[in-house]
Amino acid sequence: MTATQVADLVRERLRVHSDLPSPAERRRLRESKGLSQQELADIVGVTRGAISHWERGARSIPRGPLLERYVMALRALQECA
Repeated sequence: MTATQVADLVRERLRVHSDLPSPAERRRLRESKGLSQQELADIVGVTRGAISHWERGARSIPRGPLLERYVMALRALQECA
């Protein structure tokens, strides 16, 4: 992997983290579209409990592909607002 590729991966990861709304905003986005925690969990590929924890700020945010899927789902909810 080249230095440029490594730098691009770091930038992308930082962008994903910066796009993650606050826990309260995550819940608001989900509820504003009438999605249950279970429905969002099924979309992201996690348990309902994980969504609950992330919306309360009770657990650290996911990593890797789970984080990317969660952020993509939240972005989609924002776009539909």
